[in-house]
Amino acid sequence: MAEIYNLGSVSHPFMIDDDDGEQSLSGIKHELEEGHCLLVAAPNTDDVFEVDEYGNTVNPFEELDQEYRAEGRLEQDLFEVIDLTEDDSTAPPPRSKTGTLSEEEVLPDWTLEDGLILTPHMTVELRPTAGSILIEFLRILSIVQITKSQRSNVVLRGWGFRRSRNLQGCLPRKLNEVCLIAKISTSDKRDWKEQALVDIDPGQVMLARDLRMTNSEFPDFRFDVDDYHQLGKEIVKESGPLVCRWRHEEQHHHPKKLACEFAYIRLSEEDVDQQYKVKDSQMANRWRGGIIPGGSHIPNRDSPGLVFDLEDDNSDLSTDLKPGQRYTAADIFAGAGGASRGIERSGCRLLFSLDHWGPAANSLRRNFPGTHIYQKEVTDFVTDDLPAEHSYPDILHLSPPCQFWSPAHTVAGRDDEKNIAVLFSCTDLIQKLRPRVFTVEQTFGLVHDRFKLYFHTFIQGFTRHGYSLRYKILHLGQYGLAQTRKRLVIIGAGPGEKLPPFPPPTHSKTPEVDGLKPIATPLEALSMISDIKHSHPMHDLTKVVKWDPPKPRWDPRKPVNTITCSGGQNYHWRGQRQFTDLEYAVLQGFPTWHRFYETNVKKQIGNAFAPSVVRVLYEHIIRFLKQQDGVTGSSSLASSSGDSSPIAVPDSDDERDELQFLGHGGIGTKDHPMKLDKDDDDAEILSVSGSGWWSGTDGRPPRRWGRGTTEVVDHDDGGRYNKRSQYEREYFYDEEGWLDCREEDFTEMDEAGTAGDPIVVDCMV
Repeated sequence: MAEIYNLGSVSHPFMIDDDDGEQSLSGIKHELEEGHCLLVAAPNTDDVFEVDEYGNTVNPFEELDQEYRAEGRLEQDLFEVIDLTEDDSTAPPPRSKTGTLSEEEVLPDWTLEDGLILTPHMTVELRPTAGSILIEFLRILSIVQITKSQRSNVVLRGWGFRRSRNLQGCLPRKLNEVCLIAKISTSDKRDWKEQALVDIDPGQVMLARDLRMTNSEFPDFRFDVDDYHQLGKEIVKESGPLVCRWRHEEQHHHPKKLACEFAYIRLSEEDVDQQYKVKDSQMANRWRGGIIPGGSHIPNRDSPGLVFDLEDDNSDLSTDLKPGQRYTAADIFAGAGGASRGIERSGCRLLFSLDHWGPAANSLRRNFPGTHIYQKEVTDFVTDDLPAEHSYPDILHLSPPCQFWSPAHTVAGRDDEKNIAVLFSCTDLIQKLRPRVFTVEQTFGLVHDRFKLYFHTFIQGFTRHGYSLRYKILHLGQYGLAQTRKRLVIIGAGPGEKLPPFPPPTHSKTPEVDGLKPIATPLEALSMISDIKHSHPMHDLTKVVKWDPPKPRWDPRKPVNTITCSGGQNYHWRGQRQFTDLEYAVLQGFPTWHRFYETNVKKQIGNAFAPSVVRVLYEHIIRFLKQQDGVTGSSSLASSSGDSSPIAVPDSDDERDELQFLGHGGIGTKDHPMKLDKDDDDAEILSVSGSGWWSGTDGRPPRRWGRGTTEVVDHDDGGRYNKRSQYEREYFYDEEGWLDCREEDFTEMDEAGTAGDPIVVDCMV
């Protein structure tokens, strides 16, 4: 969708793409008149609900599971355009351009029949369909005479380019803007600059062109505007200077297979011509005003919105992490908190999460008491003012609604226009929040040919702001999920930033060969809850559906099918009963202590981006950012900052789910538990989140504690509080270490009280 918010002024005119024809201009006019209506959320009509066998309220007319049921049929179509096979480390080594069976001699130049002298570093325009890769221009890096079997021929070796307008809308359509094309092998360890080399017959050359490779933003270094007005568009197109700011990569497991990963990457300062180079730090400054190496969350920082100017020699660019310093993140379209949970457990400071759906927002509030929860339409959020502390998160996650992109979605629905508008609101979110890195999770149906126009426009919503990105369909089982689930995942990086690669798989079907962990199984995943008390609200076996006679048994050492909003044709491997909601949640990668609001629990679970996978992804991104920032050391968990936000660190590989969290001046472990005496003056438990160990003053052995948000400060013997906050529920564990639930409901207070006029509350509540 064209930009329609700023219609231009005398000093800042509205710019129409100089490469658009009348048809495109007509389309822009139509968008100006009609398109903005899509960004206005249509009012929802009252849904018709009924109660399922679990007591959950569901909408019987929703068909969200169609997306997943159709993915099997969709895969066959996608195999024609993308390689869906899992990462394969046994692919054959790539064939070197230099070869071993031929002799090569580098020539200083080559003269064509028409007298044109070709030399290295010269750019030429090629005849149509030159070479096996569709390229239109070639920057010659060397001229090579190849001799093999007493026969010789000359090739031009260099980088190929295509006009950006011919990349199916993934890059903005700009006159004489071109993109470098690179075909990359996943098993080739060489730099992209070597892998991108192509050999072209000199007979394919039409004429010489001027190519400028730059990392500066559009329209820097393009043709002279006066030439455009005096000579006309066609002359400029045929003979004017070309400008390259982008590289398009296609990665392949095998040379003869289709691409498995795609990327559009902004050129960096080391990739470009010296005379057209701009510092990457300057690009980052132009976009978001700079960065804070090591993360923008620093407890007790004077200005929550402050970032450091990368070009200012006086900026405090210390290479050591400050106490409590972390990267910040935000989660949009957060649902019940799948991505939020994974982000939090990776060690990020989760600034805020957003979802418009009531049950999901309630789940977010239960699980992330130290995080601000926005319950609103994203189309409203992009126009609202944000507090300074929520501006410019380091990392942003987006999981926009995906039902419209299901291949089974063949009949127009009432929310189709709304879902399309929400998808394209992502570009507004990027412009508003300006993260250093973003991630997107979507159904892989979006890359299907039917939705190609939508998907490529969606991609351009990021590239138009100068964001590099890469995308592929991930097998989540390769990252520890005990499912056959596949999702489209996108990673992006802002102007001046390096683009992180995808994290390498952590699990494999052949661990003895790859040195990775074996693929996770339902039997292994559910072993952690095998002894949890059946009174657990999500694990009550007296209420679960049972079958007599039982359904066929299946092997729990094989992954379950994709978990959907109704469970997805999955049931317990003994065939006697359905999975409980807790079992579904664990199989979806949630920790056992994540709490769901009681309405539509399975829908919340099925819609989630698996937290265990998100954790792997974000830990990988954090390591990458630290490497790019050049920071050393680790953030002190037990800082004196007074910051109460939870930070998760894994104990070990064997116990990844066992976490320690910041709280009460330190962290609690079984050997060294936190000492919490609720009867002591100034006792304080602030916004804790997750699990740890604590012991009271009653001599009882250390016990694990779970979620809760409590604040008890400055009370006297009469039970007078100067300040307190409400908390809804606390999870405790019994002496055997298994989950026991206890709910403590407090009266919500309109006023907190003062020292002179405190609120009286019963201390024994």
